[in-house]
Amino acid sequence: MMRNGEHHDVPAANRWTSRIAIFSLVVLLTAAVLHRVGLPTAVAFNLAAVGYFGALLAFVLGLYGVIGVWRYGDRGAARCVVGIGLSVLMFMGLGAVAWIAMETPEINDISTDVQSPPKFVELAKLRGGGNNPAVYPERFAGIQTAVYPDLKTLIINRPADEVREIAGDVIRRLRYKIVNEDPAGLIEAEDRTLILGFYDDVAIRVTGNEEQARLDVRSASRFGVSDFGHNVQRVRMILREVVARLEETIPSADGDEPKNQPKPAAKPEKERKKKPENQRSSRDRDQ
Repeated sequence: MMRNGEHHDVPAANRWTSRIAIFSLVVLLTAAVLHRVGLPTAVAFNLAAVGYFGALLAFVLGLYGVIGVWRYGDRGAARCVVGIGLSVLMFMGLGAVAWIAMETPEINDISTDVQSPPKFVELAKLRGGGNNPAVYPERFAGIQTAVYPDLKTLIINRPADEVREIAGDVIRRLRYKIVNEDPAGLIEAEDRTLILGFYDDVAIRVTGNEEQARLDVRSASRFGVSDFGHNVQRVRMILREVVARLEETIPSADGDEPKNQPKPAAKPEKERKKKPENQRSSRDRDQ
């Protein structure tokens, strides 16, 4: 610092605040990229914690440097601005994530049947140490029922075998990775969030007989306390896709329901009313 007319180089605080801030941002971005390509979640979180600790240090050094620039005319004001700016940017991102978490229920496991959710069998083997348990937490049932009352078992007047095939096809079309497809009616798959690549587990259970089927969907995060609403969105999307596939087919004459047979397009009411008038026979027009 410059004291009583003496002039020195850029103070260490001003010089290091920008360096530490840039390094911290690189560490945070590296953790995100490596996690997306397969780095264990716990390791990625530790790297992110290092990045945010560095951002906090850079912010404190930047404030100290600004005081020196303001009071004593020290050099390195631009470095202080860079250090403080990058640190604030990083914490703004963290604040946005915290805000979203506050706006969504603190649950990470969603099921259309909260009394007897579909079980994770093969998926349970993929949940190692540090991951959430594979068993559906009973305390989530009351929270989910209050917040998402629309999530219920789907009752379908179709043979259970057919519904199971449609459910499997829906999972493939959504490009989830199937890890287990039990002929008894259980389908297990895994999905990853778009940006950070967190793993979520999905289980679809189809039960019933030749006349009626019951379809239940469960989606759960392997890691974290809150899922930011991703699981409920996934369950609703799967249910919509199943219903859409069912509506694409119509029963045949013998009662079977061939796949991918579109329904005939219904003609508008006005067109049906006008048709007899506009299609008179030539004999009627001659009269």
